[in-house]
Amino acid sequence: MKPISLVGTAAYLPETVVDNAFFGGDNRATSGMFKGSRARRHVAPGESAASMIERATATLRARLGGDELREVDLVLTNVSCPDQPFTGCGASASRLLGVKPKRVIDLHNTGCVSFVFMLELARDLMHAGVVKNALLCCVQNAAGRVFAHEENRARPQSAVPGDGCGVGYVVANDSAPVRGIVSHAYGDYADDMRMACDDPSPWYAPRKHPLYIDFTEDRIAKIVARGNRLVPEVVLEACRAAEVKPSELDVLVTNQPNAVFLRNWREALQLPKEKHVESYEDYGNLFGAGIPINLAKAADEGRLPRGARVALGGFSHAGDYAAGAIWQPG
Repeated sequence: MKPISLVGTAAYLPETVVDNAFFGGDNRATSGMFKGSRARRHVAPGESAASMIERATATLRARLGGDELREVDLVLTNVSCPDQPFTGCGASASRLLGVKPKRVIDLHNTGCVSFVFMLELARDLMHAGVVKNALLCCVQNAAGRVFAHEENRARPQSAVPGDGCGVGYVVANDSAPVRGIVSHAYGDYADDMRMACDDPSPWYAPRKHPLYIDFTEDRIAKIVARGNRLVPEVVLEACRAAEVKPSELDVLVTNQPNAVFLRNWREALQLPKEKHVESYEDYGNLFGAGIPINLAKAADEGRLPRGARVALGGFSHAGDYAAGAIWQPG
């Protein structure tokens, strides 16, 4: 299969910083599953996902220089809370960016591993000769839109999410190759995370009370056990596909549901903390935006030297998706 390269990443984080006092104190959660971070960002009222993509991409353009993003063949997006029902935001983002892609695909699945899934999809389309480059856009904006609601703030899970946008640019060459991409879908776990409401009506019906994510103690226990297992498994599978030994990994970048998962994953992979790039304490659970935002963080900190072996991995929702890849910066 023809190689693809991730040649750049960038992030946008909303200006509003929210500390734990917003949720009624220094985090009420007793479960590690919902142990809140020290701080997180919330989108501003009226701030659109498309505008977040525009701001992150402006930083990416500045980093890449020249006309690298003047012509984009493919725009892929994943947005936790779409700007409008029924439609995605890829076409709107393309307009703001001033690009006219051959394909726009708005993903409404894969959640926290959407960035890796996008890498796989872009690779397949490039291999088929459909496109030559792709802009990957992951937006997490549910923290300020759903979890910040006055009735939801007291729920243990509300202090965990934070908002942000991460983007990446992929081209069909081997200058910064992405190798060993693997992904899995586990339909048996799909209903273990669900939206709920105190009004006994469907999510799309008019209501007096806000929607929230419903977690029972039994579901939490299953998700924790599942997440602890899935991510090391998929990273090791990606290592085998890329013919890289786990001991040869220089950097690990995962999604960041909570601090417990982060510790358990690097310990399972026998990697020291300094090799794991994450920002949970400052930004909370960034959902699908977590991987590209932390890749941009690693680049800013000079932790991605040419040829480094970078493992990407994570799981989504209650474990319905898992994905991993190995990337070598150029």
